[in-house]
Amino acid sequence: MAKKTIQAAAVQVKPIETSVEDTIFYAIKLAKKAAEKEVDIICLPEHWLPEKTIPTPMSPLPGLQSLAEEYGVAVVGGAFYEKVKGQVRLSSPVIGEDGEIIGRQFKVHLFRFERKYAEPGSSYPVFEVKGYKIGILVCYDVDFPEPSRIYALNGVELILCPSRIVKPGIAPWQQYVTVRCLENRIPIVAPNVYAPPWFNGHSMIISLREDPRTKISFPKIASISRMGEGIAIQEIDLSLHNRLRRERFADRRPETYN
Repeated sequence: MAKKTIQAAAVQVKPIETSVEDTIFYAIKLAKKAAEKEVDIICLPEHWLPEKTIPTPMSPLPGLQSLAEEYGVAVVGGAFYEKVKGQVRLSSPVIGEDGEIIGRQFKVHLFRFERKYAEPGSSYPVFEVKGYKIGILVCYDVDFPEPSRIYALNGVELILCPSRIVKPGIAPWQQYVTVRCLENRIPIVAPNVYAPPWFNGHSMIISLREDPRTKISFPKIASISRMGEGIAIQEIDLSLHNRLRRERFADRRPETYN
């Protein structure tokens, strides 16, 4: 089987509270830097737009769609409040490399204050971009093991996890993302918003490498450790993860899991 490798980018964005327009402009400018490095997929964080008005009066989708079409890159637009079919959702739009919106993932596990503004999602759709399958866990969704396992069982090869994690929660969030990657043998792109002093980024992409001698899989992490906006990029061997997942899941005993 041919090796299937992609380049993924996590874009760490800073909301500009005084201007939705400026926030979108600088976010697209940052995403463009990733696109110029010929990545295959770009993911923005959760709650990266100013939220003085919910939903945000100006949509970032036209700019992101233009970027996707210009560079032939798939874009997961992070997650933000969006009114869809009359309901406000925490929506994560998926844009194909042709600039068209493939679909949306609605955050299933709303976190605290979000329940006042949005209706939760209730499903975990699989999206196909550029010949591989992706699934989306919006921030708090990654804390629960079931969604990522559903994705793994449904053939997802890459998980995107747009997040908004407060500074004291970075360490447990990194552990959640790492464990989901390890237990499902699926790489995860996890951008976090940068909005000091409470949100200081630490976006990351986590995949696996296999020790050729012991056959043990270890996490491989690309992250943004410095303060500020930025981009994390990692080359991911999807074919390796697909093999590791097949081998691990062959040892599952679902008849004992009731």
